[in-house]
Parts: sequence; C-alpha cells; structure tokens
Amino acid sequence: MYQNQDNTFITMNKKKLLGIEFCRGLSTYAVILVHSGDETWGLPTNPSAIEFRLHFYFAVPFFLAAAFYFMTAKPGIAYSSKFWRAKVERILIPYAIWSVIFLVSRVIIFTLTNKSDRMQQLLQDPLSIFFFGGASYHLYFLTLLFAGTSLVLLIPFLERLKISNYGLLLLSVLGMVSYHFLEASGNSFQLGTNVAFQSLLSSLRINAEQHPLLRLVLVEIAWIIRCLPFFFAALTLNRLIQKVKLLHTKFATFLLVILFLCSNMFGSFFLPGALQSVLIAYAMLLFSISLSRYFGENTVDSLVTSVGTCSFGIYLIHPFVMNIVKYLVYKVLPDLTNSISIPSMLALSIPCFLISWVLVAYLTRNKLTAKYLFGI
Repeated sequence: MYQNQDNTFITMNKKKLLGIEFCRGLSTYAVILVHSGDETWGLPTNPSAIEFRLHFYFAVPFFLAAAFYFMTAKPGIAYSSKFWRAKVERILIPYAIWSVIFLVSRVIIFTLTNKSDRMQQLLQDPLSIFFFGGASYHLYFLTLLFAGTSLVLLIPFLERLKISNYGLLLLSVLGMVSYHFLEASGNSFQLGTNVAFQSLLSSLRINAEQHPLLRLVLVEIAWIIRCLPFFFAALTLNRLIQKVKLLHTKFATFLLVILFLCSNMFGSFFLPGALQSVLIAYAMLLFSISLSRYFGENTVDSLVTSVGTCSFGIYLIHPFVMNIVKYLVYKVLPDLTNSISIPSMLALSIPCFLISWVLVAYLTRNKLTAKYLFGI
C-alpha cells in the first residue's frame, strides 16, 4: 500500500501505477523480440542482430523486481493462506495448464511431421516438464518466480532481528555477490538442459539425470540464489521509498530513465552481470513508479492498463502466435526469413505482440479463462 503524502504517492486501491503497467507491456514485448531469432533457429545471424537483441534482456530482471517489490510491500504475507492460495492460482495453475497445452500441441506436431526423435527427446525428461517448464522454453520463469516467492518466509525472521536499512543493504550486496558467483562458476540454471550446479556436479562426477531428486533440489537452490538480490533490494526499497520525495519530480523521472538506458546499453562493459541485472531492473521499476504520476484518465491510459493486465497472458501465449506470424512472414516476405536480422526480428515481434495482445484481451472477457489460463 502506498500512502498519500502531499499528493505525491498513489494509493494502490484507488489507482493503478500505470507506469508499472506500461513497463510490464514493454518488458513483455522485449521477451517476444528476444524470441524472434537466435542461433537455435539454424539460420545465418547478422552480428548487428545479436548486438540489438542483447539490449532487450531487461525483461526477466524487471519482472522479478516488480514481483518482489509488491510482495514485500504487503505486511504479514509470509504465513498468509490467502497470499499462498493466490500464488498457486496465479502462477502454478496457469503453469500446469499451459504445460499441458504446449506438451499436447508439440506431440501432435511432431507426430504429424514424423519427428519421432524430437518427440522422444521431449518425453524422456518428465522432471523438466513438471518442474522446469520443459514443455516450452518460456515456462521456466513461472517456476523460477514461485521458487523465489518462498523467500518471503524470511520476512518474519528479519523483523524479529530488527534488521536496519543498512543491514538490508548489506544483504542485498551479499545476494548480488552470491548470484554473481553462481553465474561466474557455471552453476546457474541452464535453460535447455534444465540443470543447475552443472560445474559442481561435473567436478564430483555426478550425473544429474540419474539423481532426479538431487537435480530438483539443486535447481530450486539456484533459482532462490538468483532471486536473493531482487528480494533484499525490494525490502530495502519498500523501507526507503516513502522518504524519497525526489522520486516524484520530473528530474527524477529523467534521471532514472537515463540510468536505465546507460546500465542496459553500457553496463556490461564495467559491471558484473548480477549487479547490472539488479541495477537495470530497479532503475526501470523506480522509473515506472515515477512515470505513473504523469498518467491521467484518457484513451492512452486505457491502452496502458490493457497491455499491463494482458502482459502475463501475452507472455504465455506468444509462442503459438510466433509460429503463425513466422509462417505468414515467410509467405509474404520470404527473403526476410532467410537470415536473422534486425528487420526480420521486428517483422516477427511487432505483429506477434499485437496479435497476442488482442487474443488475450478477448479471452480474458471470460472469467474462467482469465483466472485459470492467465491468472487474472
């Protein structure tokens, strides 16, 4: 809950932070653009396309920052049955349903196209399908987010210890250090093989596939470590944001967007990857909060609200739409799809985002579909 002080803070039960909704939509588009062409497609890739794509990896860090920011703003959530029931309904149930949808559709496609090797590869790893988003490359984020949500159980413990703001800041730094060493050591979660601590397991000569319980535990640990800096930064931010009145000035909005752009475009040259991810995410989050004060009541606001509400659904449904758009672009502009370039990525990502948005907006008119498919 945001307290209204001098008309600078927005009360969440009266008005949404539309800047957050705008950045959710922008981040969802960033995901689609990243998925609009990479080396796994088996096509020649223009170096400029690789460089261009690197500037759109801010999406997942922003989603984590926003999720933990709102989670940690709610008092008493750690042992709240209502909170955990909502997380199951909004994360795990859509995850299960979409896993079935993608699994069935891929089995049908592989059967019709006589790709028995692909189907065997898909079905031989049920652990990935159940727990790691193995039915489709993008579903892992839902289980990552749910694993990170378990960190809220630390909140009562931290409150009993009466951790100061400096203490939370120190924990945020330690979280970033842990995340950095996880990445640098080659022990982070590997999308595709769906294993974690691979470097450690190799040194111990342990095959993770032969020890499913160990594999599951190690992936969960890796995900929690990845979420640690976002969790502690969110706790720190929620304590400090009420005191930072400069957040609601035009200068602050300008400064935050510059910080986001600079850290996103140039941060990799002088920042560790973990620190860059957290800096990008929270610069964008603070910018989105600051940006919210400039929205009013008009058509643009309605569109922003719609795209923010539909963003999770767009994220979930976009692989289906992407395949349709790829086929249509190939028919209309075959030369464009012979390689991965900036024009080809834009030609795929923009219509994919817009069509997915329209589909989700239509499907969410039904309350059951909205609740169980899209967690709304």
